[in-house]
Amino acid sequence: MREESVYVTAHLNDGRSVKVHVEHAIGSLQKPMTDADLEGKFHDLSDRILGAERVNAILKSCWNLGQAPNLQSLLALLKP
Repeated sequence: MREESVYVTAHLNDGRSVKVHVEHAIGSLQKPMTDADLEGKFHDLSDRILGAERVNAILKSCWNLGQAPNLQSLLALLKP
């Protein structure tokens, strides 16, 4: 079995079993995450810790790294 695929069997309370095969998981080379997917995942993992406003600032800084003269502004946002 490939790393990006999975077979799952759910055994339901009524005795039925439901089987699902996902050949290419979201985030694999064959099914990459969109920018919106990435932002949503980062928010889901970070908002409770850093706050949504700070997470938005970090994301904005990351998306603009190509135009940034250095990493100082991003690193400042990441300090505890």
